[in-house]
Amino acid sequence: MIEAIHKHLMSELDRSGRADTVFVVSGVLFNILVLFVNWVQASSLAEGRGNLMIYLIFTAGSLLISCTALLALINSRRICNSVHAALQNIYADTNVAQYLPRGLSTLGNKRFILSFIVVGGTGLLAVVIPLLQMSASPNGP
Repeated sequence: MIEAIHKHLMSELDRSGRADTVFVVSGVLFNILVLFVNWVQASSLAEGRGNLMIYLIFTAGSLLISCTALLALINSRRICNSVHAALQNIYADTNVAQYLPRGLSTLGNKRFILSFIVVGGTGLLAVVIPLLQMSASPNGP
């Protein structure tokens, strides 16, 4: 029975890791797209042409996608912490805990922080850079 629980917990970690990858990659790629589209829109709006609605929709989309990806990362971190705690209990009960590498959960938390920074940072850049482009233009916003 312990083996079945161990297998289930490991598959949960695997699913969580794959979901993190999907959210991080899609969040970053979408934010890069938003950055370029809104940069062009901000330049056009500052010159008196362009489409404010497209700019606002892409900005809202960037905020929505970034927040969703960040919430998914937070949820995944909770899942991983719970699964790691359960695995540590299993390993302690079966007298194999000494083989578990020390600091494994610390590395997982560092990976979470880095992923969070990448998604949040690209989302922030996708919103702030076009605003700066628009406000720095000679015609102003």
